[in-house]
Amino acid sequence: MTAPSHVQRGGPTDPSHDERLRRGIILTDLRPGVAWALVVGFLVVIFAVPLGQFVIERIRDEESALRSMFQEIPTKESLARLESDLEQTSYAKDYVQPRVQLLLSSVAREGNEKAVIGGAGYMFYKPGITFLANPGFLEPELIALRERAAHDAGDVLVADPRPAILAFHAELAKRGIALVLFPVPDKAMLQPGQLHGRVSRDRPTPTARSRDWAPLITELKRRGVLIFDPTPEQIAPGDEPRFLVQDTHWTPGFMQHVAGELATFVKSHAQLSAPGPGVAYSRRPVRVSRVGDIVDMLKLTEGQTRFLPQEISISQVVDASGEPFQPSPEAEVLLLGDSFSNIFNEEFMGWGSAAGLPAQLAVELGRPLDVIAQNDSGAFATRVALELELQRGNARLAGKKVVIWEFASRELAVGNWKHIDWSKATDGGNELAK
Repeated sequence: MTAPSHVQRGGPTDPSHDERLRRGIILTDLRPGVAWALVVGFLVVIFAVPLGQFVIERIRDEESALRSMFQEIPTKESLARLESDLEQTSYAKDYVQPRVQLLLSSVAREGNEKAVIGGAGYMFYKPGITFLANPGFLEPELIALRERAAHDAGDVLVADPRPAILAFHAELAKRGIALVLFPVPDKAMLQPGQLHGRVSRDRPTPTARSRDWAPLITELKRRGVLIFDPTPEQIAPGDEPRFLVQDTHWTPGFMQHVAGELATFVKSHAQLSAPGPGVAYSRRPVRVSRVGDIVDMLKLTEGQTRFLPQEISISQVVDASGEPFQPSPEAEVLLLGDSFSNIFNEEFMGWGSAAGLPAQLAVELGRPLDVIAQNDSGAFATRVALELELQRGNARLAGKKVVIWEFASRELAVGNWKHIDWSKATDGGNELAK
């Protein structure tokens, strides 16, 4: 509001200053014309976006999300749904956000709620940084906070990973199957120089860990769970990059190195049968290129040239007849994996096919491999997929001696470790758990 000319205006020492603030009065000195211009401009901005959205939807004969506001009594759930629908269908957002994000990312190296832009063109997935920087993921207060937040949002979440891991281990043990737990280290752990630059150029840097990593591993090993951890103890100056520049996933070279170590670990902890006759795999180089999935997360404009594709060489695995690697349900080893298993292996990820962890592991083991892999939610999705297979009577555990459960290590802190009732699962008509 504009201060009347007869009102005495003083600074903070004016006795009336605190009284006006308590009453919510802030004195300004704006000419009426300027005040009206600000008000009108504000109203235009407020109403232009929804009116523009409505006009475009009418022209295109589309159903308007705003119509639902007048078709039901507003509730917390309906308003949240409306907000989500408006965000997904907003033409103004679709036009403005990619362009503003491209400008911010190019000029200020600014990411978004998922992406962090580091040095030398490297990008990082924010949940992986959260995994390292936040308090321990086994803290009771943090577990309760995550579960309560999910409950308030109408979801069911189990934040503590231990019960799910131990229950799965116990159910497999009843069938004489060994569980190998394989949490893949995060990019933020193994590329610290590109993330924050605070590393020595003269001596190795200890690899960062979540503070609850050691207690978790100690407890699981004490309960008989086999843990495969390929994380190096330290990052040496001049180490080859272990992760793709713009992607959340590992490089083909590091992945292939890990596959070799994993095969050695499995062979040393399981009595596998001799490979059948005619089992032979070989590798052939293939060049592929793509912008990373973190660039996808930025949701930039189509055809942007600020972030260019990275070209790499993958090693595609073929059998004796020259056919690309395919999983074998009859194999003694089953790999449950997430996108770290699918990358380089599944064409839809854009980085080639038959060259990922399953294929490389089959080469290193010298035997066929069974695979169930789904992107995202590695803490829960592949267990559900296996349970559904068993409920349908598919004998995915018949003849198995080892189940490798691969998931991104950040899942320990951000994943959903919901309970699965394995007693309802069958394996070719036999109960999995009595």
